[in-house]
Amino acid sequence: MLVLVGILVGLFLLLAVGTWLSNHFGKQTSEPDEKANIALDCCGAHEICDFEEMLNNPDEIVYFEDEELDRYKGVNPNEYQDDQIDEFREVLYTLDGEEVRKWLLSIERRKIQLPSVLKQEAIQLLAEA
Repeated sequence: MLVLVGILVGLFLLLAVGTWLSNHFGKQTSEPDEKANIALDCCGAHEICDFEEMLNNPDEIVYFEDEELDRYKGVNPNEYQDDQIDEFREVLYTLDGEEVRKWLLSIERRKIQLPSVLKQEAIQLLAEA
């Protein structure tokens, strides 16, 4: 009987120490830092908030590793050559679904017109996101 009580006390202590260790060492993640970066008026849908913030700041231009497209500033959307269209397509299809809208806004602010043949593809990607 004394052995059974000793085993139960040992299990209880082991459980208590395990709980204490997991509370003090197991929950050290980057969550507090992430929460600190979220605006107080954010709705929780961060992609939407980020996009609305971009809309509210018309001077902000976000690049998506596509700086080379700046050379097409002012080009008519019907005048692109096939290899130039492929440059746009390569960027378009490397974006996450939520990034497509931001990218389209980015190239618009940079006075770059999307090639006509890619407009439908971009719309389809937006619809799928």
